Amino acid sequence: MNIDFLPIIPAVLPLALAPLCLLIKHSLFCWLLTVVTMVISCATSFFTLGQLSTQDELTYPFGGWDAPVGIEYSIDHLNGVLLFFISGIGLLFTLLYSGSLRWDLKGSRHYFFYTAFLLTFAGLAGVIATADAFNAFVFIEISSLGMYILIALGKDKRALLASYKYLIFGTIGATFFVLGVGILFVLTGSLNFLDISNRLEGLEQPTAHFTAMSFIIIGLLIKSAIFPLHAWLPASYKYAPALVTCFFSAISTKVSLYLLIRMLFDVGNVNSLIGRPIIEDIFFFLALASIFFGSFAAYFETDIKKLFAYSSISQVGIILIGVSVATVDGITASLAHIINHGLTKGFIFVIVCFLGSALGGTAFKRFSGIGRVYPVLSGLLVFGCLSLIGVPGTPGFISKFTLISSLISSGNFILAFSVLLLSILTVAYCWRIVELIYFGEPDVNSAMRRDNDIQIIPVYILLFVLAACMIYVSFDTTFTIGYAKIAAEQLLF
Repeated sequence: MNIDFLPIIPAVLPLALAPLCLLIKHSLFCWLLTVVTMVISCATSFFTLGQLSTQDELTYPFGGWDAPVGIEYSIDHLNGVLLFFISGIGLLFTLLYSGSLRWDLKGSRHYFFYTAFLLTFAGLAGVIATADAFNAFVFIEISSLGMYILIALGKDKRALLASYKYLIFGTIGATFFVLGVGILFVLTGSLNFLDISNRLEGLEQPTAHFTAMSFIIIGLLIKSAIFPLHAWLPASYKYAPALVTCFFSAISTKVSLYLLIRMLFDVGNVNSLIGRPIIEDIFFFLALASIFFGSFAAYFETDIKKLFAYSSISQVGIILIGVSVATVDGITASLAHIINHGLTKGFIFVIVCFLGSALGGTAFKRFSGIGRVYPVLSGLLVFGCLSLIGVPGTPGFISKFTLISSLISSGNFILAFSVLLLSILTVAYCWRIVELIYFGEPDVNSAMRRDNDIQIIPVYILLFVLAACMIYVSFDTTFTIGYAKIAAEQLLF
């Protein structure tokens, strides 16, 4: 059986089927089509990942045109795990959390939601799978178009403003990225990742090379919500529909961080151009700024959704620290944290969005004393907070321990201390939540009155599946640390 075409399925299939939702406009049909698409994407990405045990890379030349002339799709240890991860998350959320659309959207608009969702997923999968720089830009725009629509569908009027703000930032980020790609094309005459890297090695135009990579880095930092380029993220998480918030929190910034790592170490030859110390200085400052700003903003926030949105900004800083040290162990920790944090934050937002709907909002006062009304959900929320902190037995511990160990072994004691300090700051704002839900006075009538309107069984199934995945990756690190280490070695050597 010919399996060479499998790398393109998660990107091409949803892109091809999205127009059907727009044409047929039937809610149940669109949901079934989306679930089937996610099942096929998840299955093919899992099978593709399995093939990496016998070969380092799977490639597919689009249209039969071999690289560097044609567009090539490539799956290796760096993007194979991430492609399977976003496919699995997409499947779980669309299968078990689509009931949330009933309280977020009118039934007549569900088909529009699924159309935009498939476009968004196709764009994200395309960014991960493609080995062509301009094709990556095209898929960034496809995913962004879907994201703008999904955020704007929120029932609060402020969702439109959040979508507009994201549109402005997203457009600026994409423009920076494509300008950098254009300069690289002028320099090398190629758009293929591997071909660009090979041609840059013998190039003696450091100024143009530096300018191109600077544009690309700035564009992807905006997409990754690195401080101070983060302003689009909190409102997007707050006012988007619940399903959108959960999906975005798990994967959206992670895909941009993947592309940043790919462009830095696998394409742009940044270390050979400007030297590792400069990379360490720039990313060191941005990582620390993101960590401390996100943590302090989360501590003083009075809305649960925005609190965890700011928490995501600080956790992105952790990933950037591993990138800044540019060592195998550092990049391994960063890649592992992309998956571990994605699982954790998706898990947390499922709980927060569900409770927010049941309680009539996500303001702090709404969550007062809910530990007595929703003891299971409250306990699961605390478990998610423990993973953010990095308590042993949670996925957050594995990546943070790996990162701190690598920083200490390489003599980066300031960065190691910063990661430890982040855990302390995370304890501070997570304790606010624990204190609120267990020691506050509950509004029992409000909570119980809305409970019957929500399909709680699928939510519990989703949460326990995600919790099982979190526990699994905490004790068997083959899927995270194992693949990440192979990918880091391939990037640096």
